[in-house]
Amino acid sequence: MNDTIKKKIIAINLTSFFFIWLLIFLAGADKPPPIGFLWVVGLLIGLDIILCFYLKSFLSRLKSRKKGIFFIHMVYFFVGGMVLSLVTILLKPSYLDMGLLNISFWMISIICVAMINGICCYLLNLILLRLFQQ
Repeated sequence: MNDTIKKKIIAINLTSFFFIWLLIFLAGADKPPPIGFLWVVGLLIGLDIILCFYLKSFLSRLKSRKKGIFFIHMVYFFVGGMVLSLVTILLKPSYLDMGLLNISFWMISIICVAMINGICCYLLNLILLRLFQQ
């Protein structure tokens, strides 16, 4: 795959990921967002950096249609959702007092969102590879 095409696809991914999730978080935030919202922006930047490194290897595997690429891709997003949910729980120790049921619901919610995000990421990159292939 051409390096400039790969960079364009990665740039589209990172920009769309950042701004779509920023708008979703802004929709749920107080108006105007509190100063603590900067942590959400920092989280998005961190996730963008991780996504950038991941896409560098994922795009070439997707283009060559490696066997089981969708399953492996979804496993990465599942693990990412699990890690993200655990990090958010451990960063705020008072969450541990909520009880196992509430913690489980929080983790399942974050993992489900990560899985949906993984499906969207996969489909977006399939479309982008076909568009830039012509």
